[in-house]
Amino acid sequence: MKAVVAGALLLSTGAWAQDEARLTGAELGVGVGYAQGKDLEGETHGGPGVRLHLLKHLGRFFSIGPELAVYAGAGSRMDVTFDGSQHHYDQQNRALLQLGGVARLGVDLGGIQPAVLFGAGWNKGTVSNLGYSVGAELEFRPKPWLPLTLEGRLHKNLHNYTYETDREADYFSLGLGWRLRW
Repeated sequence: MKAVVAGALLLSTGAWAQDEARLTGAELGVGVGYAQGKDLEGETHGGPGVRLHLLKHLGRFFSIGPELAVYAGAGSRMDVTFDGSQHHYDQQNRALLQLGGVARLGVDLGGIQPAVLFGAGWNKGTVSNLGYSVGAELEFRPKPWLPLTLEGRLHKNLHNYTYETDREADYFSLGLGWRLRW
């Protein structure tokens, strides 16, 4: 795996060294992070995961495109039932799958690039919902060929019609990512 990443970096470093004022193009983003949510019983569930996006640049400061994320354990739920004499606890461990689109609006402050993120899509854990996300990111370049990002987002689900409580499931995610631009 290290060889694949090193090879991709060596073959594509010319793409990062090109003029930053480029008005069009695209990027592939890969990130690792952590997502956390709270279930109906008040239990917090979270886990590590990965996020991928493919964005089309529409000018210097706006990008839009699809994204996919998977977080282990973040879509879990604790079910508590009472049979008249005792409580029964049933932990349903599920990954959180997110599939949708994201838009990024940012500025270039020379060396760092803050941006706001807006997303919409489908979230699937023990509950399946359509939802939206809002957040922020900060891109910085420790080396000219190494654009890194820090990202934080709140994922809000719209009302759920697949679970008897009609509850809303919300998640918070933090991540560190890398981008390949062309």
